Amino acid sequence: MKIIIRHRMNHNDKQELSLEEFKIKFKNELASAVNVYTNQEQQKDMLQPWKLSNLNKDYKAEFFQIQNLRWNFNTHAQTVYYIDKIE
Repeated sequence: MKIIIRHRMNHNDKQELSLEEFKIKFKNELASAVNVYTNQEQQKDMLQPWKLSNLNKDYKAEFFQIQNLRWNFNTHAQTVYYIDKIE
């Protein structure tokens, strides 16, 4: 699996990384984004009483699901890079 990263200001700056390389390179940004995502999802769950029985969710695993990773990183990470594609 390849993750294609681009710079928001210079779209010609393209990098292809594996998931492990991506996690190492963007370690701080990912930690911050996972925290924001987790807090947001916990607040949503607290507003829906029928979900209270499911409070032991693994939000970090949800964040890194391949179908969600691009959206979550691009939305929650404070960085000048974004995920263009996941192949």
